[in-house]
Amino acid sequence: MVSPKISIVVPVYNMSNAVQFLKRNLDSIVSQTFKDYEIVVSDDSDDDQLKIFCHKYQVRYVKNKGSKGMANNTNHAIENAKGKLIKILYQDDYFNTESSLEDINRYFVGYASWMVSGCAHSDGITQFNDHFPFYSESENTIGSPSVLTFKREVEERFDPEFHWVLDLDLYKRLYHNYGKPKILNKVNVVIGLHLGQKTYLLSDERKLLEYELLRRKYEQHPSATAKL
Repeated sequence: MVSPKISIVVPVYNMSNAVQFLKRNLDSIVSQTFKDYEIVVSDDSDDDQLKIFCHKYQVRYVKNKGSKGMANNTNHAIENAKGKLIKILYQDDYFNTESSLEDINRYFVGYASWMVSGCAHSDGITQFNDHFPFYSESENTIGSPSVLTFKREVEERFDPEFHWVLDLDLYKRLYHNYGKPKILNKVNVVIGLHLGQKTYLLSDERKLLEYELLRRKYEQHPSATAKL
């Protein structure tokens, strides 16, 4: 069986309006002009609501045995992907235009092992705050993992120790082990904002703790790898 060019991995979990967000996500994928892709859904929810909904689409669906959490759920989706490129697209996010996947395929060329794109944000009514990424060691100037695409041979994964800074931690390791990312300076995805997001539920104390844990991780192990 020939592997698809791009695997789009969609980690899903229980949240308010979960089906509504997943529908927006999957509809944005199937409307793409570029068709050499597969969709991999890793389900961290505790019922069959999302599983039943996924039957309406051609997806590779995997159900977790118990909750894996944000990082490991995404890692699980990645490990089930077959494509030459791995594209993350969180459940509540979606492609900006019908040519978004075509742009990824067209611009992800050359030496780079990973690529990040521009993004916009939406509260479900208004699209706003266009963001164009650049790399910083100290803060997340790239954005949500939904802006990330990487080659299949990349071995780095999300560290389950983190929730708030799991993306910054991964970007640091990608930069350390694979060099600078390719930058796609176009708004390629839209980040859906809503109060049901797991990151909204984190306390300020937890966020501060994660920054401290991240600092300790790289002081003790500068080339730290993810704990799988």
